[in-house]
Amino acid sequence: MLSLVLVLWGIGTPSFWRDESVSVMAATMSFDELWRLLDDIDAVHALYYLLLRPFAAFGGEFAVRLPSALAVAGATFGIAAIGRKLATPQVGLLAGLVYAVLPMISRYGQEARSYALVSAVAVAATWVLLGERRSRYAGYGLLVALLGWFHLYALLLLPAHAVVVLRRRGETVPWLASLAGAGVLLAPLAVIASGQREEQLFWLKVPGIPELGQLGVDIAGGDAAWASPLLPALFLALLIALVLVGIWHGTRSRRRGVLTAQGHREDAGAGGHREGAGAAGHREDLTAGGHREDAGAGEGPGRPSLVGVAVPWAVLPVVLSLLISQIHPVYSPRYVLFAVPGLALLAGAGLAALRRTPATWAVLAVLVAFSVSAHLAVRGPANRPDDLRTLAAELSAQERPGDAVLYVPERFRLFVVVYGEPYRRLSALGPGSDRVWLVSRRIRGPEWEEDPRLKELKRDFRKAGQTRISGAVRITLYTRRIPSDA
Repeated sequence: MLSLVLVLWGIGTPSFWRDESVSVMAATMSFDELWRLLDDIDAVHALYYLLLRPFAAFGGEFAVRLPSALAVAGATFGIAAIGRKLATPQVGLLAGLVYAVLPMISRYGQEARSYALVSAVAVAATWVLLGERRSRYAGYGLLVALLGWFHLYALLLLPAHAVVVLRRRGETVPWLASLAGAGVLLAPLAVIASGQREEQLFWLKVPGIPELGQLGVDIAGGDAAWASPLLPALFLALLIALVLVGIWHGTRSRRRGVLTAQGHREDAGAGGHREGAGAAGHREDLTAGGHREDAGAGEGPGRPSLVGVAVPWAVLPVVLSLLISQIHPVYSPRYVLFAVPGLALLAGAGLAALRRTPATWAVLAVLVAFSVSAHLAVRGPANRPDDLRTLAAELSAQERPGDAVLYVPERFRLFVVVYGEPYRRLSALGPGSDRVWLVSRRIRGPEWEEDPRLKELKRDFRKAGQTRISGAVRITLYTRRIPSDA
């Protein structure tokens, strides 16, 4: 509930930006128009656009972003359940709280894109994978297919799942069978998406260390939050420290559990067991609240530990995405949002490792305090790549009857018309146009020469107004040249 309240706080304040605009337009198109869009460039988001349609019918930022907010709440609940299953109720509670207060989670919980839903499905698939019954693999396969239909790159979660499965006796074959079934369901999307890759991912570059660092910046609130870098830096440093403590404590607990199990086996082999020592060990394993304090408490023969699940989950999708991107760029911090639950689980284990309840809650309170400035920044229009709402308001104030519009490239029409009233009043550029609004990215010299529409605009019109910039989207007024201008 806390995560839902936190995400709903200010959810309607930031303007839609380019990607969200496409989501809203796709969710409100006729099915014929949507089919043409999907067939052209956007098949990978087909399922999300269909899911969004009933919400988009209500209009407004709140309704369209609501699925993402609900997905964050679901993911938070799932993380708490996984922490409880693999360790203790306290670890689960703390991991869920850490996830809820991460500024990056609020950022994408307030966005009309699929990334929060991808994370929720990743959590659900991991929870099902950690079950005991073989029959669970049917549901797991369906969740993997759903994960891929929401975002194909989220299938980079599967190597992390492989690490878990390979440690469990007799699980490999049913796991592979479930993946084969998921592959059949995903095959049509994969074929179509492979032909749209250049249209979808032309903006991605080969990542390096700075791009990896951007993931840390985004976790702590994004570029706007780091305008005053002290608190986000402290937040990120404390989060990393808790993750490292969680790994250390979980690894130590696991080793201690292995040694204890060996000791029990040796005692049993001698014909008995030491009752007094066992009772003392039991007392040591209880916290003040009556729960096991070890992050590796769920470890046993064939059973995974929290560290064994969370470390691959947090690390492998990011590393593999970076490695693949050296050949075919696929890395973006938001594309690996589904790996963040692994970090939350480890940080929750780190908090629980403090052992003293007052210390645990005090450190969590400090983490929350360090995040406040980032949460405020996330809810401001400057945090989004574009402020399309303000751009539309400025255009509405300056346009005149008879003005025309030119979109360069044409897909920029999808980027801006989510706030469509001023754009709907503009006509297409034609012979009778005297004033033209150019909606475009930054126009460089060679682009004027290659696009015939720009060549015509440059020949017959002159720049007459100051460019209004919102992120990558610009609007510029041009008026028709008179003979003295030639």
